[in-house]
Amino acid sequence: MQRLNPAVLIVDDDEVIRLLLRQFLEGEGYSVVDAVDGYQALDRVQQETFDLVILDIAMPGMDGPKVCEQLCKSVKNPPPVLMITAFDGEESVDRSFQAGAIDYIRKPIRWAVLKNRIRYIIGSHRSKIELESLTKNYEQILDAAPNGICGLDEQNNVSYINPAALKMLKYERAEVIGQPYKKIFKLSKPGTELFDLDCCPFLKEKEQVASIHYDEMRLLRKDGSSFPIDFRGTPILKGDQLNGAVLVFQDITERQRAAEIIRFMANHDSLTNLPNRNYFHKRLPQAIALAKRFDRRLFLLFIDLDRFKPINDTYGHDVGDKVLVEVGTRLSSMLRSSDSMCRIGGDEFVILLESVDSIAGTELVAQKIIYLVNKPIHVKDHICTIGASVGISICPDDSSEAEEMLRHADIAMYKAKEKGRNCWVWYKDING
Repeated sequence: MQRLNPAVLIVDDDEVIRLLLRQFLEGEGYSVVDAVDGYQALDRVQQETFDLVILDIAMPGMDGPKVCEQLCKSVKNPPPVLMITAFDGEESVDRSFQAGAIDYIRKPIRWAVLKNRIRYIIGSHRSKIELESLTKNYEQILDAAPNGICGLDEQNNVSYINPAALKMLKYERAEVIGQPYKKIFKLSKPGTELFDLDCCPFLKEKEQVASIHYDEMRLLRKDGSSFPIDFRGTPILKGDQLNGAVLVFQDITERQRAAEIIRFMANHDSLTNLPNRNYFHKRLPQAIALAKRFDRRLFLLFIDLDRFKPINDTYGHDVGDKVLVEVGTRLSSMLRSSDSMCRIGGDEFVILLESVDSIAGTELVAQKIIYLVNKPIHVKDHICTIGASVGISICPDDSSEAEEMLRHADIAMYKAKEKGRNCWVWYKDING
């Protein structure tokens, strides 16, 4: 908190001058302390804070310029010094300014001039302190921010960078400050490894100085690795002149990872990790479209496990779940990378065969499905024996519509159960 009445230190070996200055300054509302020489003055400024020091240039022992120099060296935030002199010589005035004095006034003192000079000096000093305090507070806020924040000056060099940005980029502050921004901020678009994207195009396109916002770019670190970011560059305008920029960026690695997990969970069965019904309803129309495009057949196998319910009823759902996981693992192992398998619910699975283009080849797959499912499954101390009923539909022979193709395969599967289970049935043969 600033004092309501600014404090002034008067340093003069002339008692009359000290008295006159005290009376004048107290009359103007200032709080006044005086010192008879430089040594006493230096002692005073160590014990108390002043808004102004009025210092006589010519004093015995330690003259004004020497006192001013020592004061500026010994105090962290020294108060402004106003020199008073009765001499016309330039040498002492030059020494005073070199020592750190703000201004000087000649004797005999013109009180109106002194009044306004003091008011201006103290006002400027207090404004400077307030600005420095405000700047420090802002920097503390920026330093604590989790996002990377960087300031560029008029020459497009880095003038400020916060700890979060340094941590993300793996730089030390001294390696960044004063460097051209293009040397530090190297961006690439998703899917490319060319880190040549200008993050502040408005710095060269003077006519168009609008903010720039990049979503899901990649930013290069000092060590050559990169990470995904959202990035915003905002120009700093002073009047109509471009005066630098502020860069703000956020590491979105965790956000992308979370989005991937959500996408995976939305499209995969939580028990078997196989693609689920949601995935299947998107994948089947795509597969049909490709089959039409390349004029080839697509085979859909609908699989329902036989004798699975007694396992749940006898051994419990925990054992039943492990059986389903084992079935998914076995069936997945027999498929090629171009084929798709999904668990669409309960003990029902579907397989899209895109690597097989014949009836005979599909029947071999159906036969292998039944063989693999029929092999005993050991869970804890139990031996589980199940089977599989398989219904098969063909695109485009049976249908070229996704929902209809699935329904046909489902109908064929129920016919396989009616036929005695543990076998396969073609939908084309049902009405044949």
